[in-house]
Formats: sequence, C-alpha cells, structure tokens
Amino acid sequence: MIVDCHFHVDETMLTLGKMVEGMDENDVTKTAIIAPMNETMFEVESTYQENLQRFFRFLILHAPQIGLGIYDGLAKDGFFKLYGHSYKIFTMPRNDIVAAAINRFPDRFLGWAAINPMIPQSLEEVESYLTKPGFIGVKAHPFMHEYSIKALDTVAAMCESKGIPMIIHLSSERDSYKYLPEKYPNLKLIYAHAGLPFWKKLWDYIKDKPNVFVDTSSDYLNASIVMKAVESLGYRKVLFGCDGPYGMKKFNDDFDYSSKKAWIESLQISDNQKEYIFGKNFIGLID
Repeated sequence: MIVDCHFHVDETMLTLGKMVEGMDENDVTKTAIIAPMNETMFEVESTYQENLQRFFRFLILHAPQIGLGIYDGLAKDGFFKLYGHSYKIFTMPRNDIVAAAINRFPDRFLGWAAINPMIPQSLEEVESYLTKPGFIGVKAHPFMHEYSIKALDTVAAMCESKGIPMIIHLSSERDSYKYLPEKYPNLKLIYAHAGLPFWKKLWDYIKDKPNVFVDTSSDYLNASIVMKAVESLGYRKVLFGCDGPYGMKKFNDDFDYSSKKAWIESLQISDNQKEYIFGKNFIGLID
C-alpha cells in the first residue's frame, strides 16, 4: 500500500477527479490532504529556476547560515515570494475544502486539519474538524504564517493528549525543531520536507526520538537529500509524501508522482524497507 502523507487540495490547479485518476495510475491507495496554503502557483520550465533550487539545497546542507537567510525571505508580510513572483498566503486555512474532498472520496482521502494559532478561533475550528470522519491530525505552518513555534503549545498539548499526529513546516527560528519534542515527548510529530530548513542538524537530533518523523514531500528536496535523510534516520522514521499539486506547470496536468516515487525506489534498501517508507510507517502513526 502506498500512502501519500502530504498533498494539498487546490482545484484551481488540480481537480479532485484528476487527482484520484493520478493516484490510480501510480498505485497510490490513500492521500492525506491539506488545505491550500497560498494562491494558485504554477511553475514554469526554466533552467535558471532549476539551478536556483540546486544552489539553495547546497546552501541549506553545507552553508546553512546563508541558506537560512534566503529561506527567511521567501515568506514575508502575507506573501510567498518565489522567482520574482508573489503569491498571497491564506491566513485562515480552508479546512472545509478538505472536508468536502473527504466526503466525496472517503475511501481515498484522509485529512489534516490546518491551524493558524495566531487566529483565536482557529483552535476551536480544528478541534471541531478532528471529530469529522477521515481527519487524522493537525497541520501547522510557522514558516508561512510567521509565528514562533511556542504559539503551538495549546494545540500540541491537545494532540499529545488525543494521541494524534502533527505535521509541521518549520520556520528558520533557531532550534525550533527541538521545542515540541522536548516539551511534549509523547507527541507524534512529522517535520515536512525532510525537516527543512535544518536538515542535517534536525536529522541528528531526532534520530533517537521515537515519535518524531520526516516526510519526503516537495521540490525543495531531491533524490540525494532523501537518500541522506534515510541514511541518517533509518527507514522507520521517513514517510512518503509529494506536496502536490505544487510543482505542476499547468492546470489539470498529470501530477508527476513518478519522480517522487523514484526517490524511494532508488534507495539501496530492501523492498520490504521501502514499503515502510511508502506507507507502513504512516499507517502505524495514525492507527
């Protein structure tokens, strides 16, 4: 069973029907979906952009202070700024979109209830969605919503008490990846995009933390970084994810699952171990 633990719902980019069609063609049994974080954002074919992505990865891995400076500039004042374009960030997550998708395809979709703790009613809304069928945990985005990791205290305590996971896209706040595991040692926690922007330091820190995982989602990563994460953490602490529909180049195009799957398929580990990354680890986390 292949389970994608990280995919967004944005029908201005990819309709639900087309998404399920792509899942079928690529043997993806279930997908854990998240509300869109920002307005429609198609990519363009560009060697320049590919080179920038490659350089950014290099800096995060080998010159993190410079890489973090670049990373800091990507989300400012309510906009995600990339390759000279600005995309409005949605302050209040649209969890109703996720609920509607689950209602339409209950056998294919699971749901993350997204929270912005800077909005007082957000926690109450998230708690309500967690009672609905198919919702399995909470998504938080300190990076785009620009808040300190400490703002997640209340929701982290709630998730720990309920035994449900959180998935977090970290900001560059110093040592923020240590805060929740140390204060809530029984919290099930996934750091998105292999723990961006801390990668090596984060992998070293969480390797002995049994409840802390990373996912392989996003074009922030490549095969080499996924390989390094698995080598550092072992196959039982890594979860398959795509971060679609981001990375698409036009409306309702075929989302490229094959490249994301290839990152796992090319690993020099056994097929049984790959099965844990592709789905068994995540299923164990939400059971």
